[in-house]
Amino acid sequence: MKLKQMVTKSGLVEKLKEIGIKRGDALFVHVSLSQLGYVCGGPQAVIEALQEVVGSEGVLMMPAQSTDNSDPAEWMNPPVPEEWWETIRREMPAYDPLKTPTRGIGKTAELFRTFPGVFRSEHPMWSVAAWGNGAEQLVSGHSIDVGFGPGSPIERMIDLDARVLHLGSPLDSTTLWHYAEYGIDSPIRSFGCAMEGRGERVWKTFEHIDVNSDPFGAIGENIVKQKNVQTFHVGGGTCYLIPSSTWEPVQHAIIALRNWLR
Repeated sequence: MKLKQMVTKSGLVEKLKEIGIKRGDALFVHVSLSQLGYVCGGPQAVIEALQEVVGSEGVLMMPAQSTDNSDPAEWMNPPVPEEWWETIRREMPAYDPLKTPTRGIGKTAELFRTFPGVFRSEHPMWSVAAWGNGAEQLVSGHSIDVGFGPGSPIERMIDLDARVLHLGSPLDSTTLWHYAEYGIDSPIRSFGCAMEGRGERVWKTFEHIDVNSDPFGAIGENIVKQKNVQTFHVGGGTCYLIPSSTWEPVQHAIIALRNWLR
């Protein structure tokens, strides 16, 4: 296969500035390197470009979800034999913000959580990582019961009027939109994970709304048609710059979808 385009750090800096991102901005970033094509320097170049554009006055946040640390009874990709479940619940290492790897969110987010000056939140399944102005405070207090809702780092980014930046990544990965699932009678179910409790490793079960990104792709296709959303290209990837305020139309769309399914 012949590569047609190359993405460089300097080129990405120029493109991000061209679409209006500037020093002091707050961004929640999702990246799919495979969609961008050949990126010279890979995830390191992408992260450094983002840091250069927003500066230390700005804020970058990325997902750092560790969904391997979850109840094996719920695993589908791939499932594991039922006779393994109790052993996994007993042996899964406790969540550690410094050690626990991310899952399914790409090389850029995985590298970002290890970058100097990046702080990762304490949620054992749905953590986020942040760099920049007030990053440590943004991710603090991310307890097991807040997930993506009120009191979470997600809400704090919305309060900062952060924008969502998709660099080649699919719209159904928009973490911020999970905020829309709160306050609309979303179904509740049990979750489980390994974490530290009173100085020792415990398997913790908790009740939380059943967060579900399945509708986000279709909903997002309509959201990105709005005038306040910018669509652009980096390498071979389609990219979007989306205001955080779009969580409200996402919420309305989720409600309409549920009513229709009834």
